[in-house]
Amino acid sequence: MAEHEAGATASGETATFHLIGAGWLRSAVITKRGGRDDKTMVSLEVDGKDVFTSSFANLKNPMMQINTPYLIANVKTVDGVDLMTVWYSPEVKFRGMLLLRVDVEEEGVEDVRMRVTMNKPAPHEHVAGQPAGLLATLPAFK
Repeated sequence: MAEHEAGATASGETATFHLIGAGWLRSAVITKRGGRDDKTMVSLEVDGKDVFTSSFANLKNPMMQINTPYLIANVKTVDGVDLMTVWYSPEVKFRGMLLLRVDVEEEGVEDVRMRVTMNKPAPHEHVAGQPAGLLATLPAFK
């Protein structure tokens, strides 16, 4: 598990969380305190490819939530804190970098926190287009 606290994030700002290395992503949890209209976008990129993008507003709508055996994506609100959960089964493998990006497009966001859970680190691999020994040698987590 890896965590990052972005703190207060103004409208128009972006909070990012990078994991460099290889591994299998199980889930991402993003919490947001405050905000007026939930127009905060969350994107998850694996090795430079977008695998998930949605807003807190979309996933608060029960008709927009995803609940399949392969992907669960929803938002719940508890005590004024919005909690977005994105869960994959089977895990999504990344070889070079995992990027979780939160684009705040609303006023009044007091706190943004991001947490990713991985099943296990992957063996180091040569990342296509990268000389061996750079990104490929950095572990995703300890």
